Amino acid sequence: MNGRWQAGMALAVLGAASAGCIVQGRCRTDEDCEAPMVCGDDHRCVIECETLDDCALEEICSGNRCIPAPGCAGCSFPHAQAICVHGDCSMGECRSGWVDVNGESEDGCEYRCTPVGDETCNAVDDDCDTLTDEDFDLLADPENCGACDTVCPEPAHSSARCDFGTCFFSCDPGWYDSNGEVDDGCESDTCTPAGDEVCNGRDDDCDGDTDEGFDKTLPGSCGPFCTVCVFPRALPLCVDGRCRMGDCETGWHDLNGSPIDGCEYECTPTGEEVCDGLDNDCDGVTDEGVLCCPEEMVSVTTGSGSFCIDRWEASRPDATEATFGVDPSYATSRPDVLPWPWMSGAVTLADARAACAAAGKRLCNAAEWIAACGGPDETVYGYGDVYDGEICNGIDTFGGREFCRYMPTGSFPDCTNEYDVFDMNGNVWEMADDGMVRGGAYNCIDSETLHRCTFTISPTSVNAIGFRCCL
Repeated sequence: MNGRWQAGMALAVLGAASAGCIVQGRCRTDEDCEAPMVCGDDHRCVIECETLDDCALEEICSGNRCIPAPGCAGCSFPHAQAICVHGDCSMGECRSGWVDVNGESEDGCEYRCTPVGDETCNAVDDDCDTLTDEDFDLLADPENCGACDTVCPEPAHSSARCDFGTCFFSCDPGWYDSNGEVDDGCESDTCTPAGDEVCNGRDDDCDGDTDEGFDKTLPGSCGPFCTVCVFPRALPLCVDGRCRMGDCETGWHDLNGSPIDGCEYECTPTGEEVCDGLDNDCDGVTDEGVLCCPEEMVSVTTGSGSFCIDRWEASRPDATEATFGVDPSYATSRPDVLPWPWMSGAVTLADARAACAAAGKRLCNAAEWIAACGGPDETVYGYGDVYDGEICNGIDTFGGREFCRYMPTGSFPDCTNEYDVFDMNGNVWEMADDGMVRGGAYNCIDSETLHRCTFTISPTSVNAIGFRCCL
């Protein structure tokens, strides 16, 4: 802690000399106003709202104040627009190139596909129903036998047939294929005995019966041509004289819906999908429907969905334990470095949005920030419902205003909750995407009130402003 202590002492003078956490005004908190009025951003007692219509779409009216709607925290859907109206989260249209096949909003628009019209036989899922060429029986269609546009020939005195993806022809009544040549079809009107009867779709012994003595309902001699049904890694069946694919072998799955390649996908189910880079439910998609957060972020799940939030307050990429850094190019989430703000200038909403965007993230919205701060139990402070001046960095931590100071991120290991986010109470105010700040700072004159997760104030009224990013 020597480095941290030196850094803190170096900043103590700045902290002591800076303006108070709240400028003086007619009111500081709602308790200073006569009910039902609340303390507005300009420190005047006002009634912000009486009904939902008085608030923005992502807010609700609670106690005559417009507050972020809890239902809008984590209101997002994979590859789809999210619509949140006063806490009612719903899924909008799919983004281009994605389709909601299963009709379940939990996994959003889960199927990557662009519809082009009705299904045609072209090995493409034209109608985006997850099946390819499903309207064409490649095992039995003489026009598409074994593959699209493979047309079975129809030589003289015969009819074209497709059986198990292979072309055959059957002779018209009174005609026979005596020479076994395909090109001239059924060239003779006289049956020429070829020997004992075998299962091949011909009257080998010229007794007027074809393939007598053979059971054509079995997978080993199926249908008029005694086809041997074989499907890779699947149970072969003979149904109504046609080869059909049965159940896949253990550990194999038919994802493309085509019997031609049988059960083509090898996978062993392990349960519901989790974020581990594996296809746990063996549907051909990895980590779908679950939120995978980068290492420096954690997942927060609410009643309306999940989102990722930085574990630590945003810092500049060149920040250290003793310096804030000067590189504003993008925001990082790291422990043991000083957070973003610098006493000579305030962080603006544009600054925070740009820094998060440059890091491939976005600035957290108000509902997300409050949800992450209160934890799964929605406590008053991140660490619980009862104020403790020593758990997080506030005015009471180091013995009064003359000693208060910034501290490196994560310096207070107990200033967290089950989500494992640090310093959401104290150290620096954190700006959300509504332009307001929350969480209190190291120099708040009333940390017990101002460190509450739900306390909100305009950034023009305070200093020591930081932020953190979400996904």
